Amino acid sequence: MRMAAREAVARFGRRLRSEGLVQWTAGNVSCRVRGEPSLLAMTPTDVPYDELDASDVCLVRTDGTLVEGPPPTTELPLHTLVYARRPEVGAIVHTHSAVAMTMAALGWTLPPILTGLVDATGGDVATAPYARPGTPAMADAVAAVLADRGACFLRHHGLLAIGSDLHRAFKAAAVTEASADVYLRARAFGAVPELPAAEVDWIAGAWRSQWSPDRVATTRG
Repeated sequence: MRMAAREAVARFGRRLRSEGLVQWTAGNVSCRVRGEPSLLAMTPTDVPYDELDASDVCLVRTDGTLVEGPPPTTELPLHTLVYARRPEVGAIVHTHSAVAMTMAALGWTLPPILTGLVDATGGDVATAPYARPGTPAMADAVAAVLADRGACFLRHHGLLAIGSDLHRAFKAAAVTEASADVYLRARAFGAVPELPAAEVDWIAGAWRSQWSPDRVATTRG
């Protein structure tokens, strides 16, 4: 299971680069190891994503202890604290995509304007307060805005997405980027209509279902 988790992190790391969600070595990916909930597979520091393979992915404990592999991402405290505080979270994807960084720089909230966005994140996507990168303060900053959402913008920084597994976390990151692009384009024509609240709640039901204990137990790693 450890090697499967390392391979999955490497694969999704390469996808981040190929889909334009990161540049060079920015951003990071992690997931829990199936059967070992306190063990995480995580991208390393300073390895270009297009060169990443499973042997480059490190294994760390949720207390921050390195078990195997190279030094982990500098955002280690963000990952470990989110996992420690949110046992249902199985994966984290942190991007530095262009439109997400625009929203983060402005401190804007992405409203629930598209059904796909709500399905991927549970509703609107807010911006967390600024916190210094690489510090535990960033995990504190995202706690409230990620309480019932799959993604948030990180003020002056980028985007953070979570899921019960890597597929869900990656989906939240990728769909948020595309939806934010649509939102900024649509604003040029005036106010952007939002989905009715009842529709948002209904569509978000599919997103919420990933957190059921039975599903979480079978989709991690």
